[in-house]
Amino acid sequence: MRLKPGLSGLLLHFTAMFTRLLSCVSPLSLPPSFPPSFLLVFFIGAAVVFFLIARRSVPETGPPSSRPPARGSVPCLPRVPVLGSLPWLGGGLPPHLLFTRLARRYGSLFALYLGPHYTVVVNDHQHAREVLLQRGKDFAGRPSMVTTNLLTRGGKDIAFSDYSPLWKSHRRLVHNSFTLFGEGTRRLQDIVLSSVDSLCAELLSGGRRGFDPSPAVTRAVTNVVCTLVFSATYRHGDAELQEVIRYNDGIVQTIARGGLVDIYPWMKVFPNKCLSKLKECISVRDRLLSRKLEEHKASLSDGDPRDLLDALLQGKTGSGRSQTSSGPQEERITDDHVLMTAAEAFGAGVETTSTTLLWILAYLLHHPEVQQRVQKELDEHVGGERAVCVSDRGRLPYLDCVINEGMRIRPVSPVLIPHTAMTDSR
Repeated sequence: MRLKPGLSGLLLHFTAMFTRLLSCVSPLSLPPSFPPSFLLVFFIGAAVVFFLIARRSVPETGPPSSRPPARGSVPCLPRVPVLGSLPWLGGGLPPHLLFTRLARRYGSLFALYLGPHYTVVVNDHQHAREVLLQRGKDFAGRPSMVTTNLLTRGGKDIAFSDYSPLWKSHRRLVHNSFTLFGEGTRRLQDIVLSSVDSLCAELLSGGRRGFDPSPAVTRAVTNVVCTLVFSATYRHGDAELQEVIRYNDGIVQTIARGGLVDIYPWMKVFPNKCLSKLKECISVRDRLLSRKLEEHKASLSDGDPRDLLDALLQGKTGSGRSQTSSGPQEERITDDHVLMTAAEAFGAGVETTSTTLLWILAYLLHHPEVQQRVQKELDEHVGGERAVCVSDRGRLPYLDCVINEGMRIRPVSPVLIPHTAMTDSR
C-alpha cells in the first residue's frame, strides 16, 4: 500500500511524538515482568488507529484556497481527535520559529489545537498590542497547567495567576513593597555595583587564557537577587549559593522544555522524569525560601525594610488589618503568596538577566568596533574615576542602543506566557 505524502508525514510525526513521550516516562513505569512484545503490539495497534483517523482527517494538498476550515474568521491548522494539531507541530523547531513558519501559510493570526485545547497564536505586534494592551483585561486569564500549578502553589504568584480582585491586591502589595525601599533605585544600584566589582575581579583573574564567562555571570546575577530578596550575600563557592543556582536552573530548564503533561493532565499519574526533576527542584527552593521567611518573620520590625521579604511581610500585615477592618473576605494574601513572589524574583530575574548579559557580551566580542565606541562614550561622559550610575543613562545613548539591540536580536522569551480569554471578545 502506498501512502499519500501527508499521511506518511503524519505517521512520522506520530512515531516522533511517542519517542518523546517514552523519553519522559521512567523505565520504572513498566513492571519487571512486563513483556516487550505487548508494548510492540500496543504501538502497532495505536499506529494503525492513528492512520485510519488521519486518513479521514488530512485535507488534500492543493492551492491556498483549499486550506482547512477556520473557526470563525481565524485560519486553523488541521487536527485529529485526541492529538489535535500536534502532528503538524513537529520538525524540532523552537516554538517561535515554528509559529513564524506557520504564519507564512496561515497569516499572522491563526489557530491550532494543543490536544483538545483550542489555541490562537498572535504573531505580529499589531495584534499583540490589541490583545495585551487595548483588551488586556479580556485576555488576562492564565491556563491551568500541571507544571505551573506545581511551580506557583496553584497560582499564588503574579505571572501565572488569573486576573481577579485577589490578584490586583497581590500586585498592589508587590508594587508597594518596592516603594517601601525609600530610595529604591539607589539601594538596588548599590547592590548591583557591589556584585559587578566581584564579577570584574573574577573575569580578570584568568589573565589572557580563554574561559567560559557564563558561570561567573550567573553567580553574580544570582547574588544580586539573593541580596535583594533576603539580604544574603555569598562568596564564590558558597554551598547555599550553589544550591540556589542549581534549583533555579533546573526549574527554568524543565519549564522551558515543556511537556505533554500540560496538554494532557491525566499523564501526571505516570512516572515522568521531567516532572520528578521539577518537583525535586521546587522542594529544594521551597525549603530554602521557607527558612528565610521564618527568619524574617522572627526578626521583623516596624523600621525600614531590609529586603523584599521584609517589605512584603510589612505590606501583608498592613493589608491584613485593612481587610479585617473592611469586613470578612473569602480570599486573602497568605504566606504562600509572599513565598511565591520571592520565588518569582529568581525565576524572572536570574535567567533573563544572565542570558541578556551573555548575548550582549558575545556580540561585543564579535564586533570590536562597537565595543570601542561604547568604551569611548563611557570615557567621555563618566570617566574612570567612578562607576556608572543609573543617572548616567541619559548621557549614554549609544550604550543604551547597544543593550536594546541585544535584547531585540536575542529576546529572552520570544514566546510569552500563555493567556486565556476571560470573556467573549471580537
